[in-house]
Amino acid sequence: MQNRIPYEFFETKGIGSSSLEHHAGSYHFALHSAGICNYNIITYSSTIPCDAVLIDKENWKAPFGSELMCIMAVCNGEESELLAAGIIYGWLYNENDEKIGGLACEVSGCYPEDELKYRLEMVIEDLWAKTYSQYQLKDLRYITSQHIPQERYGTALVALCFVSFKDV
Repeated sequence: MQNRIPYEFFETKGIGSSSLEHHAGSYHFALHSAGICNYNIITYSSTIPCDAVLIDKENWKAPFGSELMCIMAVCNGEESELLAAGIIYGWLYNENDEKIGGLACEVSGCYPEDELKYRLEMVIEDLWAKTYSQYQLKDLRYITSQHIPQERYGTALVALCFVSFKDV
């Protein structure tokens, strides 16, 4: 069996509210808002292969029930709470300015937008400094979502969704 290397990916985000439940309610509605509720979500950790390419979400379709591999940040909460989810990601380059891969970090909580971005920056800087400082970290991108639910339960989520793969 060969390993698969994620290749094409898209960014997405969504929010949802429900009076009944988090998972079978607001989380599902957030997936719907993000355009990915028809898929079985499999979560990845926080590395992106060097050859990965960002595509437009509208250029991808898959059959209902397909697996969708995601780096995802999710914040569940209650009515009237500020819910925030964010991902920051960037690319690692060696001393010859060759891309060796990407690094993504997820943050979720009850944060205003500026604090969420600050926390994302602090987390990726810490992770980079402690594990990848031999490389340069460049080309940072943010994806953020915020929601104040008006029903009992709420969810904010963001994701990097990997939709094609290369075999090693």
